[in-house]
Amino acid sequence: MLMLDPILSSILKTSAFLQSPNINLLTAVEIVESLKKLLVSMRNTEDDFTDIYHKTIQMCKNYDIEIPQLKKRKVSTKIDCLSSTQHYMSSKEEEMKVSVYYSTLDHMISGINIRFNQETMNMIQSIGNLLVLNINSNDISVLSTAFDLNSDMLKTEINLLKHTDNIPKGEKNKCGDWINWLTQSNCGRETIFCNVIKALKTFMIIPVTSCACERSFSKLSIVKTKLRSTMTQDRLDGLLTVFIEQELAYNINIDDVIDTFKNLTPVDRRMEL
Repeated sequence: MLMLDPILSSILKTSAFLQSPNINLLTAVEIVESLKKLLVSMRNTEDDFTDIYHKTIQMCKNYDIEIPQLKKRKVSTKIDCLSSTQHYMSSKEEEMKVSVYYSTLDHMISGINIRFNQETMNMIQSIGNLLVLNINSNDISVLSTAFDLNSDMLKTEINLLKHTDNIPKGEKNKCGDWINWLTQSNCGRETIFCNVIKALKTFMIIPVTSCACERSFSKLSIVKTKLRSTMTQDRLDGLLTVFIEQELAYNINIDDVIDTFKNLTPVDRRMEL
């Protein structure tokens, strides 16, 4: 319990942040990398385990919990016949550190590496370099393959952006600032930098997690009940949209809706029975 508390607390904080609907992949990767560095630091620092072990010993003494004695186990000669290669735990502290503490951290670090594979990390890193206009030929190749872009045109557009004065300034995570700047009306930037904006728009709609889809499916059972079994697909889509996007629904001005309905022609207002 004392060992898992600091580990799971960090994982819980990271997991809750990754479920935010407004997070993008760049921010998500930074948070995951921070979690990975924290776990690696705990794995390589002796003081962290020593502190946990001493607290555990003290807690066992306070609650009269018997600490199991160290069991020396000999490796069978059928597996390893050389005594020089056999390792015996010298103390209970070493046994817990090797068999429990290191094993748990290694499993979690390995899980993070599997979840965020190298191909995905290369694509995200290339987008980060694109936002600061510090991009090389390898990044251009990765982006061209991932987002189906013309590599030569993308390189030309980036060179033009490097010599543009009023480009967005600030942190690299501000993909929205770049998209707003590129899509400003009456500027023509969306036509000139079509490959850049395609890469950014496609990157922005890539979901970090599947939490949004899971929330939608969980609300489906609330909206479509047994009493609404004959509901059509259009009505179900409308009710689900209102239920899922409740914050937007609460901000709708009812008077504007009434005015819009009032200005429709009688044909458009007629309901199909």
